[in-house]
Amino acid sequence: MSEKYLFAAEADKIQGLIFRSSRLREVSGGSQMLEEFCKYTVEKLAREFDGEVIISSGGSIRISFNNAEKANEFGEYLVELYRRKFDGTITTAGPIKITSEKEALNKIQEELRKEKQIGRVPFATEQMPYMAICGSCGVGIAKYYKKRYPDEDENYFCAICEEKFLARDRIKENFLKEFYCLVTDNSRQDFDFLQEVSDLGRLEARNYVAYLIADVNDMGIVFGSCDNFGRLTQLSNDLNNILWRALAEPTKQLLNIETKTLLIPVLPLILGGDDLFALIPAQWALDFTCCFCEKFEEYIQRVLKVEIGFQPTISAAVIICKAKFPYSVAHDLGGQMLKETKKVAKENKISTISFQIISGNEIVKASDKDKNQTFVAGYPVYSLEEIKKMLDYRKELTNLSGRRRAQLQSMFFKAEEMNYERMKEEWLPELEHIVKRIGRPIGEKVVAAFKNLGNPEEEICWKWFNGKYRHKFPDLLSAWNFSYGLDTNPYEEVIE
Repeated sequence: MSEKYLFAAEADKIQGLIFRSSRLREVSGGSQMLEEFCKYTVEKLAREFDGEVIISSGGSIRISFNNAEKANEFGEYLVELYRRKFDGTITTAGPIKITSEKEALNKIQEELRKEKQIGRVPFATEQMPYMAICGSCGVGIAKYYKKRYPDEDENYFCAICEEKFLARDRIKENFLKEFYCLVTDNSRQDFDFLQEVSDLGRLEARNYVAYLIADVNDMGIVFGSCDNFGRLTQLSNDLNNILWRALAEPTKQLLNIETKTLLIPVLPLILGGDDLFALIPAQWALDFTCCFCEKFEEYIQRVLKVEIGFQPTISAAVIICKAKFPYSVAHDLGGQMLKETKKVAKENKISTISFQIISGNEIVKASDKDKNQTFVAGYPVYSLEEIKKMLDYRKELTNLSGRRRAQLQSMFFKAEEMNYERMKEEWLPELEHIVKRIGRPIGEKVVAAFKNLGNPEEEICWKWFNGKYRHKFPDLLSAWNFSYGLDTNPYEEVIE
């Protein structure tokens, strides 16, 4: 039997590469370019060196070769081609001799991790005494001077940003092809994806949008269970398909709501491996995310549970913000939130969701500013059942006026300045007074929500979590206009 060698490569700082543009069109074009590079360039180059592609998707590459020298030569070409295409770096590992496929996969992953920690020697970029810098990414050397959008003046653009701009027109052919087919069910109508964030912001009364950041839990264990290359290939393909299908389900429900547009109101910006980053409508952000997580659990259970012996779960963070809020900052904030979200998910073996609403330029919640407080008006991480319970109370309290909601919200933030005794003696009686003024039957529903979104067994009905008393009701109040069910048309309700 002839010897075989395993080679691995992973693109560095993919998010930085994709976000290195000022317009959303170029961001989605960047994902399209990466998909084309993995699907066409890598596979064509591998064939020239007699390599067999195991996986090549989302910037992650695994290829087997019959010859170590050809594997090394392939790696040199791959690094240079990636640099020319994206002006970025890609980390390589191997080749290593394959004695056992499972052992080789584990070994190459460890070697790749070490190589990423070491990093590559920096290389000099092209320099000239007189030159123009790209007006989109701000770092590339300009190659073009042109007008690309009706609402902008002529400007300088580098070759990579220009290629991203052009690649956007091909996203239905590769990067979003499967998602488009799943969402439209091969409809004859010619739907299109969002060009800019403002296109989605215009569909919400106050110009809010939402970003969904999701990460599958324990995928290291799942991929580590692969004992051969064929299983790794199948698992990689299955995972991408599951994420696309799970994302398509709530998107299809949104298309049933009349918005007088043929735009698909969801735009995946990154989907590769076990990561997802997507732009979604703010009005349905929480129910959309909950539906996505539920469908993911349903689909992946069919594929994996029997083989690995446990139910894979997913963690998601939702950033709700103005359309002008930078998407790269939203992604970074979501990544920080996912750390706590994934921790709770792994401890309880459940899928989890966290969310944050950013009004104006505020990034840090008021409730997070004082680390010494006993009470916190909000909850950091939700299970899917807890999100659904909160959304149910949103429907129950539809007729609760904006003035009463503001009073209740003010009450919860006032609680952050109190200790336990003052809560019993001052805060609870004041809350009861407000509920009486609300009157029946809404007042009774407010009391039920207060108890069940906290801890009904606790005297003050607040829940002890991570060293503080917390409550979910203020989250419902702040997310009021973003808690519509996927079966609800918010355009029929007056927003106060």
